[in-house]
Amino acid sequence: ANLSLAALAHPLGGLDTVFYDQRPTFGWHPGLLIEGATIQVPFLADLVSLTDPTSPWTFLNYLRSRERLFPFYFAERLHIQRAEYDAYCRWVSENLPGLHFGHQIDAVRWNPERDVFEVDFTQLDTEGEAEALGRTYARNVVLGIGTEPYVPDP
Repeated sequence: ANLSLAALAHPLGGLDTVFYDQRPTFGWHPGLLIEGATIQVPFLADLVSLTDPTSPWTFLNYLRSRERLFPFYFAERLHIQRAEYDAYCRWVSENLPGLHFGHQIDAVRWNPERDVFEVDFTQLDTEGEAEALGRTYARNVVLGIGTEPYVPDP
């Protein structure tokens, strides 16, 4: 859902977005990419197609970029393999600007003088150790909590 939000926000003029993720790289359902298993919805339920079919981040554009659009079309399959969907999502995450993996959010607080949120983060190295500290400012914040909800104390 967070990757979908980033892809849908990308073309919107006047909207400057940044997305931080603690994981070092994108992974869609790691451990569940069983060979031959398909996703449960047709390929049009990708990150963006039902909302913006003209987006550069559609599954069909992914296939086109890999020169696989016509073989996919002639195969006549609506449900794609889970591994293919993971590859598609990784393609989006590697090409979509504004995504920052390996960043742990440490604090979010309201700054009433500047009328913005201050977001403190730690950039992590490949072993997950602190590499650098940073701060960014935002008028709005979206919190993606993942599959195990955790809401920090105010």
